Amino acid sequence: MLASVTTTAQQLRAFLDRPWARLRAAKDRYTAAMIARDGADRAFQLAALLREYAVVMGAHPSPAERRADLDAAVALRRKLDRAGRRSRRAL
Repeated sequence: MLASVTTTAQQLRAFLDRPWARLRAAKDRYTAAMIARDGADRAFQLAALLREYAVVMGAHPSPAERRADLDAAVALRRKLDRAGRRSRRAL
């Protein structure tokens, strides 16, 4: 499990104020160049290595945590669907 980190309001604001569109564009350019140069297999190899590293570092959820997350997402989806049907009936 990841260690708990205290985040200040200033740190949070700095994170939110990052130039996200510019960062996304730069990442997309880098990834496209890497795939053009090394092939898509290399991108998949890197993704597998990152996943393996996350598991080793304890930052990857366990099967039970993944199942709990899926169950919570399904429950939320059902609630949203019910709320949507109710709001349509009210019209």
